[in-house]
Amino acid sequence: MKTIPAVAITFLIWISLMTGQIVFLFILFNGEPRDGCKSMAETFAMLSGSSATMSFVMRHLLFRGFRSGKLTLDTTEGQASYITGHVVLFALSEVVGVLGFVNGIGGASKHEWLPFIGAAIVLLVVHIPLPSRFRPQNIRL
Repeated sequence: MKTIPAVAITFLIWISLMTGQIVFLFILFNGEPRDGCKSMAETFAMLSGSSATMSFVMRHLLFRGFRSGKLTLDTTEGQASYITGHVVLFALSEVVGVLGFVNGIGGASKHEWLPFIGAAIVLLVVHIPLPSRFRPQNIRL
């Protein structure tokens, strides 16, 4: 199994951050929710769900070298993968909280923005960079 080159990982970080900006522009220019959504909170919930799901998919893809034993935290390549992979996960997790924040400053009530902030905190805790997670697992898929 090949490891992902640093250039590709950097590009993934860029795509993650750029996607967030495009989502913000889409929301600001289209103001009114579409596709049966009754409020911006529902639109934000769908976007947050997508971002949260993507964080788990990216975690699986970016850290598979550690699970297989091809990468370790003792090598430069492993350390770079560890850091950049977590930046991607943290950015995807943070988007959930940012959407809640934007919803809140837009005049939404507490029950329409607080779950987003809570979900972002949960995601960041779930994706905490514990070194024990980066040891080979001898699991065959």
